[in-house]
Amino acid sequence: MNKRITALLFVFLLCSSCNVSRQTVQIPDYILVPNGKEILGNKGLNAFLFENNTKNLTIEKYLSMKFKGENYYANEYWITIEKNKYKLIIYSNDEFEKYFNSANYAVINLEPENAKNGEQRKFIALSVINDKNEDCLSNGSLFQNIVVSYLKKLKDEYYNL
Repeated sequence: MNKRITALLFVFLLCSSCNVSRQTVQIPDYILVPNGKEILGNKGLNAFLFENNTKNLTIEKYLSMKFKGENYYANEYWITIEKNKYKLIIYSNDEFEKYFNSANYAVINLEPENAKNGEQRKFIALSVINDKNEDCLSNGSLFQNIVVSYLKKLKDEYYNL
């Protein structure tokens, strides 16, 4: 009888020790993260991540209206910042999971289901390259401050619809 209790206790301890809690990151404003999409000349782009405002339109619809896109499903837009052209790349929900895994991030602003506008994702990721395929969000980029400032303004506009 004691051997069975000891064996069950051992199995219980073994199973519970395998269940390690994962550290998650909260994003109060935005964060820059590496290892995004791979494009010609770059191993993995850096991305500008922020929590989605699920009460608004989807980010794709908002950007399509803002940049007068042809459809709501476009995931790239050419934008101009201070007379220079950049390509804004939007990560779909599947791409976000592939490159960044939403389980690594914790939602700060939980919304009730009836306040959400359709089926929206919890986080949004954007990458930016210039016309030479250089990652404008990388730490060594001369364009990082300009692009981050632009993306913060874009995020704030989207939040305040």
